Amino acid sequence: MVVAADNMQVPVVDFSQLQNDSHSKSLVIKQIGEACGSFGVFHVINHGISETLIQQAMDVNSSFFGLPLRNKDRFISDDIYKPVRYSPNQGGNLGFSREFLKLYAHPFDVFVSSWPDNPPDYREKMGRLSMEMKKLGVEILEFIMESLNLEATYLKSNIEEGMHIVAINSYPPISTESEMKKIGVVPHTDHSIITILLQTSAGLQVMDQKTGKYESAFSEHKGSIQILVGEHLEVLSNGKYKAVRHQVEQMSRDETRLSVASFLSLGMDEVIEPAVELVDDEERPKRYKGSSLRDFLKHLASGESKPFIETIRI
Repeated sequence: MVVAADNMQVPVVDFSQLQNDSHSKSLVIKQIGEACGSFGVFHVINHGISETLIQQAMDVNSSFFGLPLRNKDRFISDDIYKPVRYSPNQGGNLGFSREFLKLYAHPFDVFVSSWPDNPPDYREKMGRLSMEMKKLGVEILEFIMESLNLEATYLKSNIEEGMHIVAINSYPPISTESEMKKIGVVPHTDHSIITILLQTSAGLQVMDQKTGKYESAFSEHKGSIQILVGEHLEVLSNGKYKAVRHQVEQMSRDETRLSVASFLSLGMDEVIEPAVELVDDEERPKRYKGSSLRDFLKHLASGESKPFIETIRI
């Protein structure tokens, strides 16, 4: 069943159907394929991650961001390669701002010891959520691969052992003092295969592929998770699925908005390129050069204004 979200007509895919029969699973795969091709984003409900765990993770992140700066400043860095990186206020030339924390999350045992330990239960709560989000992401990618008529296990082991980066964003309420600067994130696409997103309130806006306008993509389904097509999936699908362009704008004057984004990619130096099964020299020629996550980070560090995806299009 695909139902309309309250704002933009983003498909909502109900994973409880997977418990029925093979026909129901086929319908879910079809729905996901249509959503990736037409919207670049979809909501997932009944996904198996408990609402309690999600709330606990949101609460512990709220506590972290609420700490005095002296308890967080050891994580401040402009080094985009650092496994743990915090910014008290990232703006940019367009005046957008937010507070964020980025964490490398795989291999979990390697990186968790460098995560914040204040609040004391931060690593435990966020660790549990990050592992559940990655597990869900791997499952969703199996369905996405099947929607492309690839094997469900296509690149599965590479994704399981690949990069997993978690970004937690805090957007303060709009105030008179902050009205001159926009609280949110500038328009962009994610350099991931997929991004798994949790958000506490409206703010995510995605570009409608038909009209080019940004529309709100928040779902009122409690505990729903948003799945966004990233640039690496655009490359892998040889352009069949386009990375969704999106932005964030804080809408509330009363509440802080929190989001947790889980980015799944291949290994840092592992090259991804169009699947050979999706390339046809006559009807669908190869449209992208191969590239790695490190290539993207080098591009980002260079300050080049041209979007990375445009540099690898053929």
